[in-house]
Amino acid sequence: MIRTELFELIANGENSGVEFKRDDVRPEQLAKEVVALANLQGGRILLGVADDGSIVGVQRPDLETWIMDTVFGRHVHPLMLPFYEEVRLDDGKRVAVISFPQQARLFSIGGMLHAEMMPVPGTSMMSLDRARLENYLRNILRDPDVPATEPDWETRLLRLGFHDHREDDCRAAFRS
Repeated sequence: MIRTELFELIANGENSGVEFKRDDVRPEQLAKEVVALANLQGGRILLGVADDGSIVGVQRPDLETWIMDTVFGRHVHPLMLPFYEEVRLDDGKRVAVISFPQQARLFSIGGMLHAEMMPVPGTSMMSLDRARLENYLRNILRDPDVPATEPDWETRLLRLGFHDHREDDCRAAFRS
């Protein structure tokens, strides 16, 4: 991205496809922004830009590694790979631009959207094996934050696409 494109994005302000963030944002919060944008239409996050559009620059020297490993690697599920670039301004400040497509579009383009990944109608939380889910999160996704309560499980499974929330779903405990 060239500087004029960056300045144009900033001048247009935040919208449903562009978010401004300082680079001191918590990884969990940045991941929530990414997922929200990706679930809508995809988008861009400009790190080093304050909410008012002023360019504060990024201070973190290892920002790309932090974005890829910590934010996307540990907190965005299912995994998606963003496009990362930095724009250096004349005054020495850097702005990081993180771009990513809509999640469903990403799966479709990559040939990874399969019918067997769709939720099964008529199933409930009780239909799932908690031990296998915990193993999947810990050993496959390498996620240290395994949900503790049933509402936390439901939220995580919704985000992973393993659960389809419906009003008639049973709220019973998992099978052992």
